[in-house]
Amino acid sequence: MTIAAMRGVLQPLQTAATTGNGIVIAIPSSFRQHTVYIKGTDIPSAGATWAPVAGSPVTVPDGEIAINFEGIYQFLRARISTTVASGTVDVNYVGAP
Repeated sequence: MTIAAMRGVLQPLQTAATTGNGIVIAIPSSFRQHTVYIKGTDIPSAGATWAPVAGSPVTVPDGEIAINFEGIYQFLRARISTTVASGTVDVNYVGAP
């Protein structure tokens, strides 16, 4: 499933997920500022990690983190490649020109 990003509107990519691919979001070429919000619920103290393609991993705590980045992207997708054994993960996107 693919949805279109809207300026300043929080778009869910994964909700209460433990594994798999999230929703693909089509990003207008005018968007240069991007934020991905990752929220872990009942994640063990060891946490989980998130990494952009070709980027460094970020530890996801039992709570929410915001990852800001810039650039021109056509599409974005959240993917949980290793099953979350304890807890769930929500991933949301918001973009702006």
